[in-house]
Amino acid sequence: MLSVVLGAIAVAVGLIIRPALTGKFGGFGNDAGTIQSIMASPFPAADLGLGSFSVIADFYIRIGLDDSPTAAGVFGALVGATVLAIVLIRVGGVHRGRLSLALAFIAPLAIGIYQAAYTKEVIISLAMLVVVLMPVNWFGELLVVGTLVILGAEYRTYWLIVAGVYVVVRFMLSRRDGRTVGRVVWMIVLLSVLVGLAMWVTQGVPADSFRGDVNDTASRQSNTGSLITRFIEAPEPVGGVLNSTLTSLFFIVPLPMLLKLSPYYLFIGILFAVIWISAVRAATVAGRRTPVLGRFIALPLAFLVVQGLFEPDWGSALRHATPLLPFIVGAVALSEQIRAAPPGSPPPDHASPSPTPPRPVRTLMTPRTTDHTDGSSARNVLADYLGHLRRWWWMLVVGLVVGGLVGWGASAVMPKEYTATSQLYVGTASSGGSADAYNGAMLSQKQVGSYAEMATGRALGQRVVDDLNLDETASDVASMISAGAHKDTVILDLSVASDDAEFSRDVANSAAVQLQAMVRDLNAQTSPTGQSGAPQLAVLNDAETPESPSSPNTLLNIILGLVLGLVIGAVVAVVRGLTDRRIGGSDEVREIVDAPVVGTIGTTEALAERHTIDFTAAPTPAAEQFRELRTNLRFLDVDNAPTVLAVTSGMPGEGKSTLAVNLALALADDGENVCLVDGDLRNPSVATYAGGNLQSAVGLSTALSGAAEVDDVVQLTAVDGLSVITSGPIPPNPAELLGSRRFGEVLATLAAHFDHVIIDASPTLPVTDGALVAASADGVILAVRHNRTTSDQLTATTDRLGAVNARVLGAVVTLTPASKGKGYHRYGYGYGATSHSTPAVTTGETAEAAASSESAPVQSAAHRADNIRENTQERAEVEN
Repeated sequence: MLSVVLGAIAVAVGLIIRPALTGKFGGFGNDAGTIQSIMASPFPAADLGLGSFSVIADFYIRIGLDDSPTAAGVFGALVGATVLAIVLIRVGGVHRGRLSLALAFIAPLAIGIYQAAYTKEVIISLAMLVVVLMPVNWFGELLVVGTLVILGAEYRTYWLIVAGVYVVVRFMLSRRDGRTVGRVVWMIVLLSVLVGLAMWVTQGVPADSFRGDVNDTASRQSNTGSLITRFIEAPEPVGGVLNSTLTSLFFIVPLPMLLKLSPYYLFIGILFAVIWISAVRAATVAGRRTPVLGRFIALPLAFLVVQGLFEPDWGSALRHATPLLPFIVGAVALSEQIRAAPPGSPPPDHASPSPTPPRPVRTLMTPRTTDHTDGSSARNVLADYLGHLRRWWWMLVVGLVVGGLVGWGASAVMPKEYTATSQLYVGTASSGGSADAYNGAMLSQKQVGSYAEMATGRALGQRVVDDLNLDETASDVASMISAGAHKDTVILDLSVASDDAEFSRDVANSAAVQLQAMVRDLNAQTSPTGQSGAPQLAVLNDAETPESPSSPNTLLNIILGLVLGLVIGAVVAVVRGLTDRRIGGSDEVREIVDAPVVGTIGTTEALAERHTIDFTAAPTPAAEQFRELRTNLRFLDVDNAPTVLAVTSGMPGEGKSTLAVNLALALADDGENVCLVDGDLRNPSVATYAGGNLQSAVGLSTALSGAAEVDDVVQLTAVDGLSVITSGPIPPNPAELLGSRRFGEVLATLAAHFDHVIIDASPTLPVTDGALVAASADGVILAVRHNRTTSDQLTATTDRLGAVNARVLGAVVTLTPASKGKGYHRYGYGYGATSHSTPAVTTGETAEAAASSESAPVQSAAHRADNIRENTQERAEVEN
């Protein structure tokens, strides 16, 4: 929501405030005016040789915004606002941090002022849009550097230097955690000195000479804000290096601006101090575990170092830094989150790796987890992006449909225009040899540009009005006429566009005749003797009545709409995928949990309704998945096989109770002696899920409170090898009971008489019960629900389990999508889920009641209960 608000602010500032600033402060419109004049020239922008101005003018021409300053302003503001929005999404918002919130509102103001017009910063902002979307791994860093190199090669050379400095800063920030402000400043100083010396060695000129080479030195020096004049004079290379380094530092501590004592420079100076001091402070937090913060702050700092080399004046410095402001906002927001986090907690950097060193545990039936040192993560980046597109394919379809409809609708509402074109030939009379003819041809080519300017002027418009006796004004007619010259020729085209085909034809023919007469009159005035050698005009082709409108081009608009809609849909889909925090597969679990994924459990109609599987029936996919889980658990730690297993999850509704019940059934089906314990004393579900006649009047809470012995609460089942301890009455103090010594004694007793003890524990995040149970167990199985559990929740769960030294043996991804053509249903923890099944197990009341049964499974269970009773009596005698 904040991103939308800030984007609206940027556009509003661009459309409303910027024109007022341009009128009041002429400097705001200088670049826009230059770009517009290049686009209006009859010659290609690239042929004018005006550097970055020619590049940006050609860019606006290519995207069709050369005649739409308002649309160009909205486009520039939206690009900058989009970068800011994606940055805020990647860092999770500003979290009401005062400084980051202030910068978040400063950024769209600067974007609206400096980018909502014809501006060179829009290309840089587009490059930053690419940078912010790149993944945070070594492959992503290569793409970032490549983007900066392309920006330098095709646009402004100093971005090549920024790319090199960025690599160094990124490396230095990732070397260690925790820095002082002084260390960051010294890093900037060191890099500024090295870059300045490199410029002196490679180019043979002072480091600060480029500030004068790319600007009009005389006019700049008359400006009190100029940076072309030096702060300190010294021999080279010391002088250039010293002054470029001081310039970078003065952006952080803007003493020269503050000392000018003018309101404008006072405001700009304070703004610079807030922005760059905030950036330096954010860099102190960047480290190995904060890669997103590292990128977001390394790029502005690299630009700051290079800014000291090329910046001509203080006023331009803020404009040039505007495309990078979103990165500073994101870096400051992340640094505030890190400082506000409790000591010892992991950094809230969304791309940071797990801080726990990897454990060399592997299973035989699950893929090995990767340490991302072999380049596999880089190879999978494109696959990840394609996966996002497949997952959110409907966004592409919506983009196509909406884009096509917008293109068609725009064509339908746009007024029809008919364009008629007449042609003029520019030539000179030659009475000499070939040399005179050549000179005359060259003179004619040079004059074509002047004649094109005359053709769009008000003077010619007035001549056409008088010639055709029109009701329109001279300005209206002049606005209809456009002139263009064919490159390397002396042919001049005069085109007239209006809503009437015949009117366009008449005006085009009249304009050609009147321009010919106007040039003849001007030549006569400049040469009264009539011997002028200036080029003359002759009508080459008259305009014809256009048969079809030239605008709108419905097919072209629809195609552009489709392409633009598809691109926007793809960008939205990828951004949605990158910012989606839900766990979508085993690979994402492995990146967070320091344990293998030991199973993936889907569901069926029967599992959704009964929560249990009949392992004696015909094989089903769900049964095979639990058998695979059973097999994987046996190979987790052969030398130190866990007996007591706690099954938990981060949040309710992730399928941990269904997982615990069916895991116990799967182990019992393989001939193991298993005790299933309902350790969720707040919202028990084992008795409901298992079905039958399991009683909850006595259970775990009864044994923990001392009201019953362990053997009194063991309920026996007809499933060979399976016993159950229900939760018992819900106590007022479940955390105290589960954290007591008595709970450990109960588990030890059960472990001595059963091959496996499976505990259905409470979810870990809402209450502490789950962590207490996990700490007492030999190991933990973590349930992770597909497409519901978020990476933040999973990280918090593993952190909480790690805080109590619980041993996470593995994770199980639950509720995975069924195969194509088969739906899947909810199962999970709590929320009123009930069983409508036939009993999965048949139970007795107590061990004594089961002892008299003729059933062999019950006899074996009764025998185990007798052993538990004897063990309890022996322990009591020893204690007495």
